[in-house]
Amino acid sequence: MSRFEGLPDRRQSLTGVTDQGDEVWLIRSISQKLYRCGCCHDSIEPGDENVVVQYVMRTGGTEHSHWHRRCAAEVLMPSIRALKAVNASDASRGKLESRGRRSPGRRRKPR
Repeated sequence: MSRFEGLPDRRQSLTGVTDQGDEVWLIRSISQKLYRCGCCHDSIEPGDENVVVQYVMRTGGTEHSHWHRRCAAEVLMPSIRALKAVNASDASRGKLESRGRRSPGRRRKPR
């Protein structure tokens, strides 16, 4: 996992596949309001760096949550298969939401 240390950052996001076959994207973010971490449920204060975990469901649709960087690195990243770094511009909210609207057979799978 050391090759992904410090990621996601401003230039690179991470993507992979869950055990259920859903795409998962880890995107660097700066909190604009108060959030609760999807892992430890502690607060993420405005201005804090965090990770947006965006799921693109294999059956269609998307959902996201905010995680502390430490929680994502320790809990989530080890459970993602085929984890790889991608250009951060490929992980924009609009692009991921459009992937969730396409039928599953027409979506490219991450390698």
